[in-house]
Amino acid sequence: MSTAPIEEEGSFVIRPAQSAEEVSQLWWPLMKKLGWNRDHDDALTHFRAARNGKNWLMVVPKETGKPEGCIVAFTYPNSTGWVGYFIMNTPFRGRGLGAALFKDLLSSFQASNTTYLGLDGVEEQANTYNRRGFEVTAKIPLVTRPSLKEKPTSIDMVPIGTEERIMDIKVIDPESLAQVDLAHTGFYRPAYWSQEGLLSRKDAYGYALLSTAPGESRLVGYILVRRCEQGHRFGPLYAETYAQALLLLHTAMKNIAHKEGTMIAEIFGSNPNGIKVFEDLGWTWAGVDYNRMWRGGRVPNEQQEGGKGTTGMFAIFDACAG
Repeated sequence: MSTAPIEEEGSFVIRPAQSAEEVSQLWWPLMKKLGWNRDHDDALTHFRAARNGKNWLMVVPKETGKPEGCIVAFTYPNSTGWVGYFIMNTPFRGRGLGAALFKDLLSSFQASNTTYLGLDGVEEQANTYNRRGFEVTAKIPLVTRPSLKEKPTSIDMVPIGTEERIMDIKVIDPESLAQVDLAHTGFYRPAYWSQEGLLSRKDAYGYALLSTAPGESRLVGYILVRRCEQGHRFGPLYAETYAQALLLLHTAMKNIAHKEGTMIAEIFGSNPNGIKVFEDLGWTWAGVDYNRMWRGGRVPNEQQEGGKGTTGMFAIFDACAG
């Protein structure tokens, strides 16, 4: 992989990441310092989704000779893109390095003919992103709950439909998972829904719900859970109905009934049943909403009013990847 500089100024160089190890050495300490509640293994997962680092841009000040900040241009194969992990070590903020990174990120998306470009940002950064052409179109509430050991759920059992079957997500055809993801988000992300991505991670688990109606065996939804620093991160959660979403979430929670730590999820605010499913199982708002923003106000059809995301996406995958 080429790591030739994308931009070189007198005091810094911007280039693609050289390896997953280089990414992790910058990214993981900042995740812990910022309190973003991720997991060390997320670095490799996102590195692979960022075309093995080609789209993970690092800024290297010449005074230190090592990366001090980064931004990820997640470029998905269907001309969609996402801005992720725009982070900088504190001593190097306010020097124009972030502006240079963002400029090169936009150039990267332009070169790849990206049609839809989004990000999730905190309220404090909304004006900054607005000046760069991004418009708020939805909210992403953060919800959490204690472990089932600390706070059992009041719902002991959720019935499964007579023509439904739950299966381990890791035995489902990865392309089928990618297609359901696409149908709800507008993102085609096969790099995540692969053995090299999420499905080989030992800390990750999940459940798929299949319709077994006569003449069909159809994937109607699924949930993924992976480890995070403070416990477990739930998402995405896709389903055709509230009852299916409740079943998947309840099943996933019960799987870690013996574990300590909190549970966390990011809700797709445009689906009114998203927050309800989680609240009915004892989750509460964490006091944070991200702004879902799209450049030029261009939103994929799947996430617009009337799109499948507004009825079937209960929790998103990750605010840092769309």
